[in-house]
Amino acid sequence: MNILYLCDEYPPGKHGGIGTYVRLIARQMVTLGHNVVVAGLYGPGYGEADEFSDEGVKVYRFRRGFDYKIFSDEQSLISRIGIRLLKDSGLMERDIKKSLAAYKNKLEQLIIAHKIDIIEMPDYNDYIRFCSSYIPFPQLSIPVVVKMNGSITYFTKEANKQVPAHLLKMEQAILKQASAVLSASKYTANKSSEYLSYNKEIEVLYNGIKTDLPARNISKSSKQVIFTGTLVAKKGIYQLAKAWNIVNKSMPAARLLVLGKGSQQKAISHLTDKAKASVNFKGHVSTDELYDHLSASAISVFPSYAEAFALAPLEAMACGTAVINSNRTSGSELIDDKINGLLIDPDNIDQIATAIIYLLNNPDVCARLAKAGNEKVKEQFEIGNIAAKTIQFYNKVLKSVG
Repeated sequence: MNILYLCDEYPPGKHGGIGTYVRLIARQMVTLGHNVVVAGLYGPGYGEADEFSDEGVKVYRFRRGFDYKIFSDEQSLISRIGIRLLKDSGLMERDIKKSLAAYKNKLEQLIIAHKIDIIEMPDYNDYIRFCSSYIPFPQLSIPVVVKMNGSITYFTKEANKQVPAHLLKMEQAILKQASAVLSASKYTANKSSEYLSYNKEIEVLYNGIKTDLPARNISKSSKQVIFTGTLVAKKGIYQLAKAWNIVNKSMPAARLLVLGKGSQQKAISHLTDKAKASVNFKGHVSTDELYDHLSASAISVFPSYAEAFALAPLEAMACGTAVINSNRTSGSELIDDKINGLLIDPDNIDQIATAIIYLLNNPDVCARLAKAGNEKVKEQFEIGNIAAKTIQFYNKVLKSVG
C-alpha cells in the first residue's frame, strides 16, 4: 500500500506527540513493506531540511510564507510581537490562504508521483490557531482518514473555554471531508463527537510505541523522578512543581528532572527557593536522550489535565519506569490504578506529592508497578501490532469507498 501521512511537526525539530507518533507509525509501515510519504505545511521558523529520507520514509516539508528565523522560538518576545502584528494586519491570513492553495497542489503532485492509495491526517492542524476567519483545509482527491489526537476544539472545550465559531467550523469541515475517522482513545472519540457535532462511527485505535528497545547500560537512580512533556498548564507541570515543594521538604535527596519545550521560568516560579536546587530543567531533547533519562529514573509523573492518548507515559513504561498518571480524560484507559501504575487527580497537590513520596519510600512497590507497566505496554501498545491493525482499517476504508 502507498500511504501519505500529513504532519506539520515531523522530527527532527521541536515536536509533540503527533510528530512522535507519525514517525513511529511511518517507519513501522515501511518495515511492513509499505511505501510511505510524509508531508506537512510548516509554520514560521521550524527549520530543518525541506526534503529527506528517514529509514525509508520520504519526508517533505512545505513552508508557509513568513518562514523567518525570528519565529523559531514562539516564547520569545520578538516572536510573539511579530506574530501578533502579522495577525492583526491580516497579512498572516492572506499568507495562510495562499500557502494552503500551494500546499494542495503539492500534495496532489505527491499523490500522483507516489501513486498514493490513502492519506491519514490529524484532527489538529497548526495553521488554524493563527486564523481569525474561516479558512478550510483543502479537499484532496483520494480517501482521507482523520485520526483524533486532540483538536483545538477538543482541548479548548476540555478547559471549559469558548471555541471561536470560525475555528469550530474549520475543524468540523475536516471531519466532514474525511472518508473515515479514527481516535487515539475512547474518551477522545466520545468527547470530540460531542464537541464537534460528529455523528458518524469513530474507530478507536490507540497510539503505540516501539517497545523492543536496545539495552541501555544505565543504572537506575532510586531517587530520580522525571516529567516529560510540553511545559504548559494542561500538562500539569505547574501542579507538579507545587507538589515537588512538599516532596523536597519530606525527602531532600530526591531529584526531579524536567524534559520538554516551553517556558521554564513559569514552572520555576512555582518552586520554593529550597526546592529549586533539586530540580533540573533540560528542555527539549532527542528521543535517544529522552529514553536514557527515562531508563535512569525510578518514577515518572504526568499530572495532565487533558490528553487524547499521551505517548509520554507509554515511553516511560517501555523504559521500565513506574508511572504516576492523571486520572483525567484517557488516563484510566492506559493505567490500571495500583496494578501497573498510580492514578492521581492533577488538582490534588497533596495526592501528587503523596504518590511520589510513597513510591520513593517503597522501592519494592515501585519496581512491581514498573514491571507490570512494562508488560502492559509490550502486550497492548507495541507499534508493530498497532500498524497491522491500522492497515486492516485502511483496507476497510478503501473497500467502502471503492
